[in-house]
Order: sequence, then structure tokens, then C-alpha cells
Amino acid sequence: MFLRKKMNKIKNTEETQNETRNRHGTWLSLRALAWQSRFLVLLVSIFLYFHITCLYPKGNSGLPAEYILSFYPDARSAAIAGAATSQGGSVSSIYYNPAGLASNFYNELSFFYTPLFYGTKYTHIGYAYPLAQKETVAASIGVLSTGDIEKTNSIGETLYDFSSQESVFNLAYSAQMGEKTDGGINVKFLSQSIDDYSAHAFSCDLGLFSVKDDTKYGAVVKNVIPMKLGEDKLPLSLRLGLTQRIYDKLFLSGDVAFEDILQKTVNKWFLGSEYNYKIYFLRAGINYKEITCGVGIADEKFSLDYAVSFHSLDITHRFSVTLRFGVEPTEAEKHAVKILEENKLKIEEEEKRLSQKKSELEKDIAVFNVEKEKVEKLMTSDAKLKEEWKKIQHEKQQIIYDLENARKKQQLLQMLAEVQRHFDKKEYQDAIAILNKVLEIDNQNEQGIILLKKIQDATSTTAAREKYVKAAELYEQGKFTDAIFKADEALKIEPEYRQAQILIRKSKAQNYISQKRYQDAKYELVEAIKINPDDAELLELLKRIQTTLDVMEER
Repeated sequence: MFLRKKMNKIKNTEETQNETRNRHGTWLSLRALAWQSRFLVLLVSIFLYFHITCLYPKGNSGLPAEYILSFYPDARSAAIAGAATSQGGSVSSIYYNPAGLASNFYNELSFFYTPLFYGTKYTHIGYAYPLAQKETVAASIGVLSTGDIEKTNSIGETLYDFSSQESVFNLAYSAQMGEKTDGGINVKFLSQSIDDYSAHAFSCDLGLFSVKDDTKYGAVVKNVIPMKLGEDKLPLSLRLGLTQRIYDKLFLSGDVAFEDILQKTVNKWFLGSEYNYKIYFLRAGINYKEITCGVGIADEKFSLDYAVSFHSLDITHRFSVTLRFGVEPTEAEKHAVKILEENKLKIEEEEKRLSQKKSELEKDIAVFNVEKEKVEKLMTSDAKLKEEWKKIQHEKQQIIYDLENARKKQQLLQMLAEVQRHFDKKEYQDAIAILNKVLEIDNQNEQGIILLKKIQDATSTTAAREKYVKAAELYEQGKFTDAIFKADEALKIEPEYRQAQILIRKSKAQNYISQKRYQDAKYELVEAIKINPDDAELLELLKRIQTTLDVMEER
């Protein structure tokens, strides 16, 4: 009966299960036209209010330390006139709103330089380092310096030349505080030196940053610690910002600042816009003191930006370069890698255990064969011995059955591991071929079904693309109805496929044109242009149809 005990141990063996997590991206949807209108009205109202307050100031010609704390940290923010409290996602957030650093996923190094008025120049260098997902530290230094200044005595004699320099060093930390809200703190150290005079001070800023759908919000309280820089006291200030996606690639930003709120509150306003086309950026802005504009080029590795400001004193040019060295993996990605490694170890351990069980079973079979030979020699016509022989035969069949099951289980584990390797390398056809064999052996295999679903999800986009390409070929051949059916097949695979939606509209329009149903054709083209306003072919075709309609009306 020792054979039966061996097989019971095998039946009680626990089976391992693998779980993997997928990251799902979401596409930002366009906001409703009514919301966009409210946002524009808000920005215009802010502009008019603060424009009036700046035209009729209350004796506010300047604030303490404004010479060093009011400069731009990079050419991008300079091009949008400093409306960057709600921008986030870059090292320049250390200056405007430290909470925006948490949404930066890169090791980012920024260099900024601008020549100012009368030989003065300003330089800013910043570095941001992500500790983990939604957690970043950053540091920067800004230096405002002048050239040599001639010092004279009371009778006008030149004594010697001296220089003036003001600098600020920032050290910031930002992390996620809620589901859609980040917080941040920036500690800044200021110094000033003019000839043989010098002064030092420090203070800090506290900020909040939040994203909801197509809108970003920012708020920062600056100079929370009331410190003096020489005879000047750093003013407590509040700054609020809002950024709205108007269209797919067009953003509008607005900031309002209430400076020295405990004393004589100075109100300032900032408005900016940015348009993105591929890696190119076009920017413009206006604030309480100047008009700005600029351009930029950016990808995952670097950004190169330029801005020009039209100030009442002079025109200034600003240049900045930002380098990105890598992206910190998210906690979800780290967890997925950890699970994959654990599952691989479990598979290896299970293979070793099954191999050991196989060896034990082979030994048991060898012993069984020996016992069988003994039984065969001793077997007689006695009914009792015949009954015992039947039991032994049954145990033999059970052992063979269990051994076959163990072999099949080991084979399935090896095949599933091979499927996982092909999937990780994106070799989907090879993975599907092996999966089909797995499901032929065990059509209820849970892990195999999960892997098949993952592969189908990964390949659906490719299938939709192939349908679209065929539909586009039919369109070019003038087979518009066939193109509609083929593009519809692509949409059934991927309902949000915008190019397929546009192609269906164009094909319908062509059919209507051939039937001289120009109003229907115009309607289809207008709907297609709503999907992609930049499609030159759609615009040209709509223009031709409108011309035809105008001619028909004149007749």
C-alpha cells in the first residue's frame, strides 16, 4: 500500500498561479465649448482688472528683493510671460510652484541665460531628481550680476571699479498629497553684495498643484518666513494659477499675484499661451510689464527654448537648454517586475519538485516491477491471490495515470514559461502558436487564457491599422463605398480610431459629390474637420464644395 500513499501526496500538491498587471493609458477628452467660454471670460476679466490697477498704482514702484525674485528661470516660462504657477512637470517649477515638481518623471538639468539692460546679465541653473513616482527633489541657483562700476569720491576722482551681484539658491521637495493633488516646499537662500557691502537671508515657499481632466490648478505662498535682506524685509505673497487645454494642442495659462499682502498689497497679472506641433512649440504672453513670445524644440532627451521680451526699457533675448537623463520607473512597474521575477522562481522551483517526484515515481515503479515478478512467480489458482493481483494491477494503472498527469503538468509549465518569454519580447505569433498547443492539452488552463487575452489586446491595434491602410487604398482607387465598409471594420476593432472616422466621412462626402448632393457632402466634411481641424485635404475639398454651392445659389 506504500504506492497508494505516494500518489496521495502528489494529489495534495498545491498549484502556483501567476498574476501580471497592465498599465492602461487614458486619452484626455476635449472640454465642452461652454466651459472653454467661461475660462476665456475669466482670463479677460482678470486681465482688465489688473491692467487698471497697474495703470493707476498706489505708489508701488518696487518690492524688497524683487530684483532677484522676479526673473524667469527658463526661456519657456519667459515666452508665456511667467504664467507658469499651474504648469508643473519641469525643473522650473522650483521657482514658480514647488508642488509642480512631483509630476516630473525625468532627471532634468536646466541652463538659462539672458543679457539684460546696461550690461546686466542673469543666469539660472536647476536640477530635478525623482526619488520615486510623484516624489521629487530639486535644487537651483540664480545669479544677477553687473559689469564693473566706477567708484568716485566727492570731487569726481575715480577711486576703483567694483561690481554688484545678487544670488538665490533654492532647495525643494515635492510629493503627492492626495489622489489628484501634489504639495511642495522650497527653501531659498538669498545673498547680496555691492562693493564692500553684503547681506544674506533665507525664506521658504509652500505650494499646491492639482490636475482635473483638461485643467491644471496651482497655488503658492511665497516668503512664508518673514526675514530681512539687509534693510529690506521679504514680502509675504500669494500667487494663483490656472491652465486650460482649449484644443488638442493649445493651452492657455493665467496667473494672478498678490504681493506684500500684509502691507500694501501689489496686484500683478500674467497671461500666456502655448501651441504644440510634434516636437515644436510656439508661445506668446503678456503681463503687467511686458509682451513676450518665443519658440522651442523638445523631445524626451532635451529641450531648446528661446524667448524675446518687449519691455519699455529695451528688448531682451533669453535662451535655455534642458537635458533629461532618464525616467524613474513607477511603483506599479516595479511591482510588476517583482511579480514576474517571483513567478519565474516559482516555476523553476515547481520544475525541480516535479523532477524529484518523477525520480521517486520511477523508483517506485522499479520496486513495483520487482514485486510484480515475485507475485507472478507465487501466483496460483487460489482465489485470494487472484483478488490481490487485481488490486496490484489497479494500483499500477493509478500510478501510470498520476505519472502521466505529472508529466503533462510539467510540460504545460514549460510551455507557459516559453509563452511568457515570447510575450515579453513582443513575439506574439510565436506566443500564440505555443498557447494553442497549451489549450489543446488543457482548454481550461487559467494562466493560458489570461495570456491569450493579453496577446489579443496587444495585437488589436495592429489589426485595426491594417484595416485602415486597406480602406485608404480603396479610397485612393475611388472605391468609396468599399472604403467605408473597410474603415468600419477598423472601428469595430478600435472604436476611437480617429483616422478611420475621418476616412468614413471623406468617403461618404465623395459619394454625395458624385450624386450632386453637395449639402450632404458639406455636412460630412465639416464633421471630419471637427475631428482633425489641421487636415489640408479636408479643408481644400470643403472649399471646393462651398464654391460649387455658391455658384448654384447665384444661378
